Amino acid sequence: MKKRRIYFYTIFTIIFFICTLFAYVKLNAPVNYKKVATVAYKEPENTPKEEPIIWDGLTEKELAAKLDKNLYHELAGTGKFFAAYTAKTGLDPYLAVSIVNLETGCKWKCSYLARVCHNIGGMKGRPHCGSGSYAKFDSLEDGIESYLNLLYKGYWSKGLTNAKKMNSKYAESSTWADKVNRYYETIKAS
Repeated sequence: MKKRRIYFYTIFTIIFFICTLFAYVKLNAPVNYKKVATVAYKEPENTPKEEPIIWDGLTEKELAAKLDKNLYHELAGTGKFFAAYTAKTGLDPYLAVSIVNLETGCKWKCSYLARVCHNIGGMKGRPHCGSGSYAKFDSLEDGIESYLNLLYKGYWSKGLTNAKKMNSKYAESSTWADKVNRYYETIKAS
């Protein structure tokens, strides 16, 4: 019995000594701080990244959905094109959609030019749409992009950043800006 106790205490002492030695070595080992920092700040792969705000407190996807609520008939579902252009240039998407809605009449039924020629702004050019001088585009996306380029380069980038400022250069009608602004307010409130 006495031998067993001595044997037990000896084994216990050896195990205790080994554990203490490992703990001492582990605590006093040099630390590779670069490796620790890399591991400590590695972002989990499943973490969703926040989308940037591009207009009026909205992400590109949220803006596209808001614009889609205000685009009708042939233009329904094209909010993503307006939102993407806004993200790229900073052009006011509410203003662009307001003008497009007024110019195409798409709230009721899109104009012939918009339906058949994908010309959403009554732009002139080649190739012609039918026998007139209005331009024909290969797709609705091409027509939208071309029109947004016209608004951006011909008006927005020259400081004509709202319907009132654009009115005298864009339209002969003195009530054009008021009509655009009615659309604008509807889009903003939606």
